[in-house]
Amino acid sequence: MGNKMLSIERRERIKEILLERKNVTVAEMADAFSVSTETIRRDFEVLSNEGFLIKTYGGASLVFKKNITVSQKIKSSIMREEKRQMAMYAAAFIQPNDCIFLDHTTTVFELCNFISNIPLTVMTNSLPAMELLSQHNNIKLCIPGGDFDEKSQAFFGIETIQYLKRYCFDKAFISCTSLDTAYGIYDSGDMIAEFHRSILNCADKKFLIADHTKFDRSAFARMGTLDSVDVLVTDKELTKDWKNHLKECSIHLVECGK
Repeated sequence: MGNKMLSIERRERIKEILLERKNVTVAEMADAFSVSTETIRRDFEVLSNEGFLIKTYGGASLVFKKNITVSQKIKSSIMREEKRQMAMYAAAFIQPNDCIFLDHTTTVFELCNFISNIPLTVMTNSLPAMELLSQHNNIKLCIPGGDFDEKSQAFFGIETIQYLKRYCFDKAFISCTSLDTAYGIYDSGDMIAEFHRSILNCADKKFLIADHTKFDRSAFARMGTLDSVDVLVTDKELTKDWKNHLKECSIHLVECGK
């Protein structure tokens, strides 16, 4: 059992590395985990069968599938500094006594670290955000109903959407799976896309926080067009084409890495 758990943990870590670097070699993974190259090849075989990677000569590459989902634990471990930086810039838009919504994504979760001293009303479907924000007396925390999804550590469902319809927010902060100029904003599944659409319908000002790896890609479910949001916060400077497109959509662009 111990060896089996070790294998599972190692493969989860390989996923983290692939999500961040996109490509890895057998040799460097064998060295990183102090195992044989044959062990790593078996790991790659398992992850290949899961549809997570494609084996290459001497290594593996991340597969960009439209409906691939990754646990919150893995997501929270990658691009930490980029998420922190984007959250810091996004938090600058939050004013005392705002009523805000924070979604379940690990990107938006980072906002919690920058608002703990501000008097706010916060609604979130994220269990980690609930646990963190509940420790601060200056924050009035509101929790929607719904069914708990273990993989995303959040609440979703018809009950959640019906609950949201009863409220209006000054600002809503969300992230996404990917976005492009052709069709707009994408999520990994219908449930999350419908949830995000409901949030955007309830907010006066909508913020999308997305790092550079999410641009010019599509995913399984369309959340909405780009002009569904008012502000886009990203970690690196965008191309001229992207800037022009966002200007046409009247979206305020915040580039943290510029």
